[in-house]
Amino acid sequence: MSVLETVKGCPLFYELYDAEILKIVERCKVLSLQPGDVIFSEGDVGNELYMILNGSALVKKNGQEIAKLRKGDLFGEMVLLKEHDRKATTVSSNFTDVLVVDYDQIFGTFESNTKIFALLMLNLSRMLATRLAKAGAVIAEMKQGERAA
Repeated sequence: MSVLETVKGCPLFYELYDAEILKIVERCKVLSLQPGDVIFSEGDVGNELYMILNGSALVKKNGQEIAKLRKGDLFGEMVLLKEHDRKATTVSSNFTDVLVVDYDQIFGTFESNTKIFALLMLNLSRMLATRLAKAGAVIAEMKQGERAA
């Protein structure tokens, strides 16, 4: 599967044409990581978001695993909301290739193509709303479990 095919499957890029995605992706770099390589650490300041092209990674908060990332998963996207402090540590769990997208590559589309920019921001909002709903469901389950105990 090509980089384009993987990126097209990411919710951030829904409803964009291949040529529009390629305009963003062609300016990105790819990191090839070994098992255990730290992509970024909790507390780091960063200006990039990342996508797993192949392999996998673990997200850890205060040393505890909180998420597993797989091919096509996007992370670090809070940088698009001017949240540059990393809230967790992300570590490759095997041989992993990661697409690195700089903040300016996304926000550069605002001037060059407002339609693409608007779709990216709409998609980001949808992604975050989905994550928030899932987190809310987990919290509700935890509270229900506390009441039962």
